[in-house]
Amino acid sequence: MRLVLRPAVAAVLALSMAATTLQQPEPEQEQKILHGNTGGDNGAMKKSPLNDDFKAFVREALDRWHVPGVAVAVVDGEDAWTEGYGISSFPSTPVTPSTLFYTGSTTKAFTAAIVSLLISSGNFSSPQDSSPLSWQTPITHLIRDDFVLLPEYEWPAAHLTLEDALSHRTGFPRHDKALAKRYCPDRHPGTIRDVVRSLRYLPMVAEPRVKWRYCNLMFMVVSHVIETLTKEWLGQTMKERIWEPLDMKGTYLSLEQALEAGEEVARGYYWDYVGEGNASEGRVGGKGFVEVPRASLDLASGAGGVVSNVLDYARWIRCLIRGDGEENGCTVLPKEAHRELKAARIVLPPESSKGYDAPLAYSLGWQVGTCKGHRVFTHGGSMEAYGAVVYFLPDLEYGVVVLGNTELTSNFLGREVVWKLINDKLGVSEEQRFDWAAVGRGTIERQLKLPETVVNDLYPERANPPLPPALPLKEYVGVYSHPAYQNITLELVDEDDTTLSDNQTKKRERRGELKAIRDNMEWQMTFEYIHVSGEFWAVIIDMLNTPNLLTAQLARAEFVVGVKGKVDKLKMEFLENGSEGVIVFDKIA
Repeated sequence: MRLVLRPAVAAVLALSMAATTLQQPEPEQEQKILHGNTGGDNGAMKKSPLNDDFKAFVREALDRWHVPGVAVAVVDGEDAWTEGYGISSFPSTPVTPSTLFYTGSTTKAFTAAIVSLLISSGNFSSPQDSSPLSWQTPITHLIRDDFVLLPEYEWPAAHLTLEDALSHRTGFPRHDKALAKRYCPDRHPGTIRDVVRSLRYLPMVAEPRVKWRYCNLMFMVVSHVIETLTKEWLGQTMKERIWEPLDMKGTYLSLEQALEAGEEVARGYYWDYVGEGNASEGRVGGKGFVEVPRASLDLASGAGGVVSNVLDYARWIRCLIRGDGEENGCTVLPKEAHRELKAARIVLPPESSKGYDAPLAYSLGWQVGTCKGHRVFTHGGSMEAYGAVVYFLPDLEYGVVVLGNTELTSNFLGREVVWKLINDKLGVSEEQRFDWAAVGRGTIERQLKLPETVVNDLYPERANPPLPPALPLKEYVGVYSHPAYQNITLELVDEDDTTLSDNQTKKRERRGELKAIRDNMEWQMTFEYIHVSGEFWAVIIDMLNTPNLLTAQLARAEFVVGVKGKVDKLKMEFLENGSEGVIVFDKIA
């Protein structure tokens, strides 16, 4: 998931310094937590899987994936081991088990768990009909004035439930690019209530309960529900009901609180793949690791706002493992909560079967599947400069957590590390292991080629030769507005422009003719418009603060010329995880 960014000045670190730093040996930070005697009749302690061979494996992976540092936790029955590898903050601060990272969408499991606690308490009910709070309670019964949808969605507005929202089966797509810094005519700082109220302007793309579509906004809806019911900030509720009972002292729903508490929060970075690619063509080389401004997490809330460390996450997954048997070994969550949180609600697309026995399903904040016949629960998290992967296999009483300080590549590295440990645990031979690293390499290769492939990807059948635009390019310049997505301000791209993905356009002959810099939104992005034919355009969307194409997205655009011969509208179809519907922006200036 990617959420909530704030502006700041990024510091560029030279490639030579970064490479040298990562090669320096760092002090190892291993720590066994919550250990006990699980060695069987002979009482022998289990050996740590985080041994010298594993250390060498992780160090090689850090270099290969261009990740400064990661922290790893392994839970195996009553034993747990944690260790840090690489760099938390350049030039030389090492990652330790207590280093905090943004954990992104792994936050969702805590949000679902809080709802389970509110339900099991019996202290909350629907204001509309006084029925006890349940997974099937319609959202509109709880926040009627705020949860309003477009008129054509009368049935979903009345019937979408907490369970639907927490399992991504509402029919709403991501719509992440509608998250704004400020809302309403008074331009006040955005709140999760503002986000919820923006849904009345946003399209669905599927019928409810038919298709799995990942939607961060729905977890913000549930966050608003929780705060409305409890009358307190979600972070306080999580602290009192989950984190303090589990002794998770290094977990926060606020970056500011973590820093005020004196916690070491890893700095986030991205690797300059674009510059590196240009160097291979005889141009100036890349910058290596580039520091990314730290993001505030206020608006991320229960969708992705947690900062934590592997020590605390080991305690969290141990609780979920212990609560899985006939006897509830972790009473922080009632038995029925453990059961409901892990019950599959909807099947994911067929491609999710890669590396598993069959396609995955989604429960409440967790993806659910099997591998070699063993149940697997997992979720990833991805922020602008951080990545997290969490896995646990309750039948084996085994789990792994990896937290890192780059986006996407930390997830690739983490997945590789996790599955090495799981396969070692299961005794899977090398030839039978799924090649997770190849999946990551393929993704990077495809992303870096987007400037070359974008037109064919979006418009495989088009006029040849292309038709010219109806009007001179300057007539398309201006401000286009939508009530949820707010404003897009289009400008002409000049020959000396350096704002678009760090001049990624050098990598192809044609370049965008129009651009927009969306620094007024929570996800700060650049939009580059490439003319295709007539009024149809292809758009490359990249992150303003991490312009290396790894998280770039595509969109289709069409301008509408009115009867007066002027541009009246801009239609855009954003395509993150599939079509997000057609968003119509009116030209207002």
